[in-house]
Amino acid sequence: MPSKLDFFLSYFNLLVATAVVTGLKVLYIVFVQKEFVGIEDFTIAKNIVTFHQYSEFINLGGTAFKLPVYPIFISLFIAFFGSKALFGVALFQAFLSFSVPMLLYKILKLFGSEKVGVLSGFLYLMSPAYFLYSGIIEATNVFVPLLLLWFFLYFKIWFSKENKPFSLVFFGLATSFLFLTQVVIVPLACLLIAGLLIFKRVNFKNLMLIICTASLFYAPWVVRNYYVFDQVVLSKTPTWQNIYFGFTPKGQLLHDLQLISAARDNSLYQMRDQNDELVMEQVYKKETLKATHGEPYFFIRKAASNLLCLWFVPPKYFEDHSLQVLLGRKIYVLILDLLTAFSLFYLYRRSKIVFWFSLLFFANFSFPYMIGHAANMRFKLDFEWYQLVLAAFLLLEVFGDLQSAKKRHCVSALS
Repeated sequence: MPSKLDFFLSYFNLLVATAVVTGLKVLYIVFVQKEFVGIEDFTIAKNIVTFHQYSEFINLGGTAFKLPVYPIFISLFIAFFGSKALFGVALFQAFLSFSVPMLLYKILKLFGSEKVGVLSGFLYLMSPAYFLYSGIIEATNVFVPLLLLWFFLYFKIWFSKENKPFSLVFFGLATSFLFLTQVVIVPLACLLIAGLLIFKRVNFKNLMLIICTASLFYAPWVVRNYYVFDQVVLSKTPTWQNIYFGFTPKGQLLHDLQLISAARDNSLYQMRDQNDELVMEQVYKKETLKATHGEPYFFIRKAASNLLCLWFVPPKYFEDHSLQVLLGRKIYVLILDLLTAFSLFYLYRRSKIVFWFSLLFFANFSFPYMIGHAANMRFKLDFEWYQLVLAAFLLLEVFGDLQSAKKRHCVSALS
């Protein structure tokens, strides 16, 4: 690899670039962004501070509509900054995003792929969506850094010859916080944790230390939910609501699958502050089965439509042909998806383990939204960073192949 590229793809350059982009994010939030909006997470956070209750609607009591990490995170800013809380959250998220390129580098360094790590970080900094999303009050801003920290701790354990109890306990703690931020990661993370024992990276005693630590810090949420709802709620309550929403005009791209009218959807939405979420779950279930007659045909087509929206753009952006959406998202995503596909082809030839892990990773993030809905851009941003890693790998592999071919051509010409 030429020295110029070696010089460019240095950790120092990444550090400087990350600091500059983080500063630009802060300037954008301070001087350009006019509005900071929070919905369910913000409402729960306000009620935590005002009424000391984890609730969306105080008249209905406690809620498990949202997992607790992000609402509690917002509540700290409300407690300290009052009316400026969301502005403070956005600024903190901008600074927190500084950790993402650093963690990408640190993770890939464990694999001996520092250049891929640096290029991945640069690609993250160049992402329009990740740049703007720091100012959006959504859990993705906390989830992505937390997930990358989890992977860093995981692979440190994987490659370590001797794991100290503290590192295992800290990993268990990080696991509990990760699970209490986004439920979508739970299946993949559980498989990976089991893999530590299967591939003899930890012994059974150390595995139990991880599991017990994670369970200890996760258990209060389950106990609290049982106290509130008088039944076991392991994560959060919305299930049928997500399935139902995938058949509404706001949540579905295909018109013939918009089986629930906007008027009916609005009518049911107005019921939420009068009926607790478990009652609403049964309402959503009834509406969904009534609209679909329980026929698999509708659910299979919805799954395909949702998959398209997840990997391209949500339904509300399909008819948006503005330059901002076209260049900043649609074309960007198409290019990234193509790079991901080519990268997987390369990986199949070079490293089948990483290839199958990548398929498992994408399946883990795709399948839940195929069942529910894919109406939010944040669903893809939760895992789009991994596409940037694959794109960085592909670009460096192709560049390396071109350089090798050039050298062979020069050698043959001289001979």
